[in-house]
Amino acid sequence: MGGMRLLVFMGIAGALLVGAPVSAQTPPRGQSAHEGAVRELAVMRALPFERLDANKDGRLQETELPIPLVPAYPRADKDKSGDISPDELRAELDRLEARLARGPALDPSNPPKDWKALDRALDQFVAHHELDGVALMIGRGDRVLFEGYGGSYGPGTRINMASASKWPGGAAIAAAVVAGKLDMNAKLSTWKPGLAGTPKGDLTLARLMSFTAGATSVNEGTQDIALDPRMNISEAADRLLALPLVAPPNTQLAYGGWTQQVGAAWAVAATGEPFVALWNQTVRDPAGMTDSHFGHPSSSRDGLDLPNPNVQAGLWTTPRDFSRFLMMMATGGKVGGKQVYPAAAIKLIEHDYANGLPHRWQGVGSDLGGRSYGFALWCEKVAPDLSCPVISSGGAWGTMPWIDREKDLWGLFFVFDRGPRVRPDLVVLRSAGEAIAMAGKSDGIPRE
Repeated sequence: MGGMRLLVFMGIAGALLVGAPVSAQTPPRGQSAHEGAVRELAVMRALPFERLDANKDGRLQETELPIPLVPAYPRADKDKSGDISPDELRAELDRLEARLARGPALDPSNPPKDWKALDRALDQFVAHHELDGVALMIGRGDRVLFEGYGGSYGPGTRINMASASKWPGGAAIAAAVVAGKLDMNAKLSTWKPGLAGTPKGDLTLARLMSFTAGATSVNEGTQDIALDPRMNISEAADRLLALPLVAPPNTQLAYGGWTQQVGAAWAVAATGEPFVALWNQTVRDPAGMTDSHFGHPSSSRDGLDLPNPNVQAGLWTTPRDFSRFLMMMATGGKVGGKQVYPAAAIKLIEHDYANGLPHRWQGVGSDLGGRSYGFALWCEKVAPDLSCPVISSGGAWGTMPWIDREKDLWGLFFVFDRGPRVRPDLVVLRSAGEAIAMAGKSDGIPRE
């Protein structure tokens, strides 16, 4: 049901941010994050309550809410009835309008200059935006240089990652490739022979995972999220493959479409392992992500073992756990000096598979960067050999993990809100954290 909400609202409201990366290295292009958040709120105000009220009971359940209101659901439900009345919806929209009118919490011309100031900025951020909390981590290799929390958040706070799920999910599929279970360049028809001789049959795993298969973008629907997570994942792939391609393969980058779920189903068929088991074996357990699970963005908060978990939006995790994943990736697949994840898979992931292709959709905040796309992550910077030294995978709720190999730094901004509303402050916090790390002499704290 939650996925259906995402699909319906995407169709109603138009382009919404799901995970355009943050980088100071790419010049502005298109709509700013704050301008996009203002426009998004205007779109929500224009939506008739009756159109959102799918079951026509005069109230909005969480699964009927527009995406931008999902993080605010507990606050909007003033009477704690479990749903939202028209008056409660208007009150929440008024609150968000007032919040946006205040602008960002942090002044980019006067960023935090040391770790203590950065820690204080987190509480300032939470109070300004009226959020439950936030976490920020900056590290180098397997060491944590900064770990700060604002509001009620702590190391074990678990939330859904939305599109920040793509990177860890894709890592499991890349591990299967390196293990020889899958071929990056094999035709899809080798798994689905009924597609032989068709454009879909000629698709490769690289095209599916880099959103260059010729399918629709997230702006045109989240058909994979709308599918029942309890259904067979191969059946889910068949339903998705029945959808039309809208462009020739490898001619455009259509971010956030349904093709990564097909890639996950292909990996399941090739390995003989359910996706949850495959992810646990190749990513979760090696990294030590003991409080994490892959499921569905709105229907697996408690870690249900789902046969059709959503690979691009279904990760539930904590700040500490996600940092463990980033440390494993940053160190070339090592934990405690031991190789636990294949370095060749990291090289496969951090490669530009959409080089020079036009973007079918530029989301809200596209001015913040995003030159191209790799294997289930953004390439914020691309080297001449098409490797990606700066990578990220931001999500609709605002969370942003990244690795900058040129600076030998990794970072995690961890929050449950709405990407465009927090993006300006994320830019300040990320830039400040990196600057402090580059100027400092601390070796940091070893991973736990």
